[in-house]
Amino acid sequence: MTSSARSLLPSLLLAAGLLASACGGTPASSPEPVTEATPEPTPPPLPDVIADLHVDTITQIIEQGVDWNSSRLEASLPSLEAAGVNVIVQAAWIPRGVANPRGEALRKVNGILNMVRRSRGKAALVRGPGQLEAVLRQGRIAVVIALEGGTALAEGEATLRELADLGVSMVGLTWTEPSAYADSSAEPRAGAAGGLTEAGRAMVALSNDLGLMLDVSHMSDAATLQTVALSRAPVLASHSNARALADVPRNLSPDLLTAIADKGGLVGAMFHGPFVVKGRPALRSDVVAQTLHLVRSIGAEHVGIGSDWDGIIQSPQGLERSARLTELRQDLTAAGLSGDELRMVNGASFLRFWRAVEAAKAPGG
Repeated sequence: MTSSARSLLPSLLLAAGLLASACGGTPASSPEPVTEATPEPTPPPLPDVIADLHVDTITQIIEQGVDWNSSRLEASLPSLEAAGVNVIVQAAWIPRGVANPRGEALRKVNGILNMVRRSRGKAALVRGPGQLEAVLRQGRIAVVIALEGGTALAEGEATLRELADLGVSMVGLTWTEPSAYADSSAEPRAGAAGGLTEAGRAMVALSNDLGLMLDVSHMSDAATLQTVALSRAPVLASHSNARALADVPRNLSPDLLTAIADKGGLVGAMFHGPFVVKGRPALRSDVVAQTLHLVRSIGAEHVGIGSDWDGIIQSPQGLERSARLTELRQDLTAAGLSGDELRMVNGASFLRFWRAVEAAKAPGG
């Protein structure tokens, strides 16, 4: 090798090293081993959704001084477990004439949160359909909080945001008395005063923005139709029956049923005897008849169960507590519901509905 070649050797070696680095390798060394990405574990299958869209259990827990395991409750935790119920909508109910409606709502919501904490991991609060699915895959009961009574929204939109931050996911703007937002089926306002107020219209829009489910079960016919029309999201009547089988204002006319279903909404068949059948005590077979009527009228994808247990109701004979829901399901099958229809009525319809409400939520809402 000549002296000039020896002087060029360091430069050639340096250039070779730079080229190897640019190509992702290192000179005079073995290639880095390729590490394969670890695949994400496949989530367990989602169990069948078994939902009750409306219970007032927290009111009885507070008033009777019992816990969720008490046999004095119609929707006790052991009774729900016996029926396989894995989704329960707990109502924060605001009675008529209460001195501090907002304070009552906060008391009930905090009571529900404490009830869930004391379940020893058997239940969990959920605020959306994704959380609901995760909790069901864990084998726990998903608890949804509903506000029942717009009088609690004393400070308007600020109170609704406050309750949503605490975990409320469903809102009924009235109960059996008119509120600042809507009139009630028990006391409908006549003429132009009927239906939603301007404040009520704003509350519907805000509920949509926040992804809150709107419950029309206690609204007047006019308020229900206006809510369905104004809402970007589908709405539900969590605990209402068909007026065709029990002609009372709390139930839904054929036009109301059609309007709710056409918007993608949901109706939960309820168990209070006088709203199930008129003129005699209700039987479990009467609830079967109501449920079948709803399914045949608007389709099983728009029908669920909303018992109203622990709401001081007159339960039908044969449907005195949650554990007997297994018998209701058997009766619905015997009466002609297909497997898919029963699956939807049991709770798949509720999951479908909540996903649609979530899809209509405002970005960042």
